[in-house]
Amino acid sequence: MDNEQIKILRSKIAVPLDIALTLLKKNNGDIQACEQEFHHNNIHEISVAAECDFETAKESYTLCKHDKTKTIEKINSKQVIITTGENPTSRNEPGFILWPEDKNGTPYKTVKRNDAFIPASDFDYIIKAFQSVFPLHDSWNNTIEEHFDVCGDNYFDKEICSVILKKMSQLEINDPEVIKFIKEVTNWFNDKLNYADYIVVSGNL
Repeated sequence: MDNEQIKILRSKIAVPLDIALTLLKKNNGDIQACEQEFHHNNIHEISVAAECDFETAKESYTLCKHDKTKTIEKINSKQVIITTGENPTSRNEPGFILWPEDKNGTPYKTVKRNDAFIPASDFDYIIKAFQSVFPLHDSWNNTIEEHFDVCGDNYFDKEICSVILKKMSQLEINDPEVIKFIKEVTNWFNDKLNYADYIVVSGNL
């Protein structure tokens, strides 16, 4: 491996000498193939660290100009949108934001953003499961909440969340996209309930 190849490769990608040598040896001195392998490996590492698919990691990696750290931070800062629609966005759309809180009513600070947005049109598929647990005792102000509030905050402890999830699993749905949506909502709840005392569901209708 000549010094010129090493110099060219390291001018294109920021790698230590030993990694540059390994890439060049593996790819028979093909600079372009070395670059492709380097970026492919980075994208794979990003997808694992940020718990996302390869294409999402690739898109953000390009936007962040191949900065692996910034890419992971960017992906982790994205709000999760659970929907049956394509090209989802929560901007100016009516719906519900869900997030986990502890027993003192404090949101958890996590490396990966842990709130989620569900558009109103999709929440309609599961709203009966939430409505079914009312009237509900509000432990924060020791009152009885008569109805699910579509314009404000609703607090559900672990026990009530289990009831809601069971109700969701019993909904009679045949549409594959809706079934997938309900599974994603269920997975989000189960993941947060591993550490959260409450799940807050806040509507902006």
